[in-house]
Amino acid sequence: MAALNVLVYSGPGIGLNAHAYLVRTLRQFLSHRYAVITVGPETLRKEPWESKAVILVVPGGRDMPYVTEMKGEVNRRIKEWVKRGGKYLGFCAGGYYGSGRVVFQPGTPMEVNGERELAFFKGTCLGCSYPGYDYKSEDGARAVEAAVDRSKFSVPDTFWKDDPTEVRVYYNGGGYFLTSDFTGDQPEDTDVSVLARYPSDVTDPYDRRKQVVNAPAIISCKVGRGIAVLSGIHPEYAWDFLAPSSYSKPHNKNLISLLRHHDAYRRRLLGAIFTHMKLVIDPDALVDNLEQQQATRSPSVTPTFFVPARMTDAAEISSTMNALKSVATTQGDTSIAGVADMVLRDFAEDIHVVTAATGSGQRRVPSDYQYAVLKPEQAPEVTSAYASATVDGKDHSRKHSMLVLCTPDTIPDTSETPRFDMQLALKHLRDTKAHTVGSWLMYSDTTWSTQTFLEKNEKLLSLLPDGTINVATRQLTGRGRGRNTWISPLGCLQFTTLIRHPNLKQAPVVMMQYLMSLAIVEAIKALPGYGGLPLRLKWPNDIYALHTPVGDSDESGDASGPTYVKIGGILVSSSFKNDVFTLLFGSGINVANRLPTTSINSLIREYNNFHGTGLLCITPERALALFTAKFEEFYRQFLVSGFEPFLKLYYKNWLHTDQLVTLADRSYERAKVVGLSTKDGQLQVRSLSSPSTVYNLQPDGNSFDVLQGLISRKVL
Repeated sequence: MAALNVLVYSGPGIGLNAHAYLVRTLRQFLSHRYAVITVGPETLRKEPWESKAVILVVPGGRDMPYVTEMKGEVNRRIKEWVKRGGKYLGFCAGGYYGSGRVVFQPGTPMEVNGERELAFFKGTCLGCSYPGYDYKSEDGARAVEAAVDRSKFSVPDTFWKDDPTEVRVYYNGGGYFLTSDFTGDQPEDTDVSVLARYPSDVTDPYDRRKQVVNAPAIISCKVGRGIAVLSGIHPEYAWDFLAPSSYSKPHNKNLISLLRHHDAYRRRLLGAIFTHMKLVIDPDALVDNLEQQQATRSPSVTPTFFVPARMTDAAEISSTMNALKSVATTQGDTSIAGVADMVLRDFAEDIHVVTAATGSGQRRVPSDYQYAVLKPEQAPEVTSAYASATVDGKDHSRKHSMLVLCTPDTIPDTSETPRFDMQLALKHLRDTKAHTVGSWLMYSDTTWSTQTFLEKNEKLLSLLPDGTINVATRQLTGRGRGRNTWISPLGCLQFTTLIRHPNLKQAPVVMMQYLMSLAIVEAIKALPGYGGLPLRLKWPNDIYALHTPVGDSDESGDASGPTYVKIGGILVSSSFKNDVFTLLFGSGINVANRLPTTSINSLIREYNNFHGTGLLCITPERALALFTAKFEEFYRQFLVSGFEPFLKLYYKNWLHTDQLVTLADRSYERAKVVGLSTKDGQLQVRSLSSPSTVYNLQPDGNSFDVLQGLISRKVL
């Protein structure tokens, strides 16, 4: 199974800015293909994170609290995982922490001197490289000119373009590494290579009068089958993350301008580090154009278009539109591009409600108005003082979004929504037999999360018709189960379905997630000729596929043949009022994206190649109609008869028949899967050592590593 999680350590000792800046940069470079997830020491200690993690990144801060929180078991697991092929990347304090010994500010009140358990680099990290460091300010920060040794990177020479070999990079408090090539110790450590060195103005922390030349700033360490890169400098810091008022010392008053001038080179250096570690970076993160590269860091959300899909009753359409307009009672800036700007001040967002412009070939939302409302702003520096969320007189705690009310005559065309053909999607929705599910369509090219937008804006949610679906091409903060995130590559169909479900004994709400995941699989396999596609269900609500890795798939280097990989998942949130459940089914399905694992269309092509068939690939627009229609078909029967009629079909599609598993929460007892309870959705497993004992496992309280057969309790 492909490892897709980029784990970012967060715990005591983490510098708040360091963590925020790191997460933003990791998402800029890697979120097209990986899920960037923040984890704490308890997660690393108790959850089975290793099989899904591609890299662990430890940001700057204070090394000693890391020692307190991760000593013993956490460090042991991290080290063993790296030896088996994992990757560790440590910046500043994370670089100190990955060394065999830390010597920090010797002979001063801040002195730290001691061994470290990870010891990816067996030698010492000695710091600070420069005097003047202060935990409470940026006084020690500099824009150092790091000398990059391109020959040590596993990237082609063309990667660097015409960049200089000396690159300005942010520095504040990091150390340098006493490698054997630097100290002259023998024998030379061939598992360690120096990727970049400090300039010649470094001084010895033991005696600041002594100059240190060629001090290693970034090193790469072979660790078994894995790799660790340790850095004393901060190539993850971008110039526009920083507040100019923080840098007034003679050695850093020009820091931001120096970093800005070298920003493209810094990003190339960081991209080379990721590539050296065999991570696949987003090419957009390396663009040289300033406007384009800023857009990759701070992408703007786009308008959400709202249109009747299967609904044809004119009075009901008008009633829904008027209800939404009536709650947008706050007057916005009516001077913006001549648009009557009405705002629904909901619980989480200010939603600007506008009516789509009429006229053939005309944009439904004027560009000036869209830019004025949804313009990406420079995020304020994240500090502990930012708790008030009010900076420069602006309330940064609330997001701004836009809901555009469209009639069948004002649906935007592909010039306005180029990555999703709304008119084609509406045609497919109307061609299916469903009536309620998919009755209204919401679409945004880019949003924070289709599910969060509805869940957190309760006024809006209360007014939306039953069966509304909210679709986005790209989610900036797509959600998975627990603390997982959902990756949003182009070609992935991401949508949230609103269902108001009555409290019926014969149709328990807990079974709805199983019904939705089954409907998604059967929507494809029920098509004539498509029944042989190897789509499967993983308990409780994931979609898997049997896939043969080829080319640059993330898992291709480790797999010797076909393996099951995840291509979709369901996340359900619910509320209960007046004997009715309001359910939001967040779904993400790889329809047309070959990476990072595989997709429905990749399976279709593989099937055609193997069987000599000519099955057509499925567009996301058609897939949406198929999924919603199949779910409504199943749901109507479920309301009457419950899940029992679907159990045989569910077992036919699931991965777990007679599967042997290990119960981590029961002293690693071995058991065999025997079935699924149709009353409460619990997974039933029978103990191998005591066959009369059957355990019932809650779907929301357990994590199931299907390939390792390991079931463990989630850490909340």
